[in-house]
Amino acid sequence: MNIFDTFVVPQGADGERGADLMERSGFALRELAVAALDLHDAARVLEIGFGPGLALGALVPLVPKGHVTGLDPSPLMHRRARARNEDAIRGGRLELVVGDANQMPFQAGSFNAVLAIDNAHFWADRPGALQRIRQVVDGAPGSLVLALSPQSGGSARAVIRDLDRAAFEVDYHNESSNGFLIRATAT
Repeated sequence: MNIFDTFVVPQGADGERGADLMERSGFALRELAVAALDLHDAARVLEIGFGPGLALGALVPLVPKGHVTGLDPSPLMHRRARARNEDAIRGGRLELVVGDANQMPFQAGSFNAVLAIDNAHFWADRPGALQRIRQVVDGAPGSLVLALSPQSGGSARAVIRDLDRAAFEVDYHNESSNGFLIRATAT
């Protein structure tokens, strides 16, 4: 099994297996991460690395007057997320965009909430990606929620340090057997 083809930019048989695994696991962390965003009904939300689209499906009903955008580099994940969220896409409530955290095709101030579940450890340049996220998040109280499962590894302390350098203020941090979750606000 190739980790890149399975989880980073899923493709081929390994990517299908990775997508199946994502669909079967991570429910608790996904629920916590979506809830931590504390969205208002007109929020403009970006999910980075949406995988098979499970969190996208949870976000759309939370913003009935807003809009959800998903960003992922994998055509396989786009196919899975599109099939799962077909009604929201057709209704103009959800848009899927090809890209990654380091090369987002969005203008400054496009969003007021950003979510990334279990993929910040794959970003080519996490400090650079956080700087870019800071640009696309509308001014305060723009928020960012990062969640990483225990299997992903990584250090909450390092993520918090990078958030601080990118002009985010951490206002919630929780570590549990499900992983760690950090919510930060653009300052």
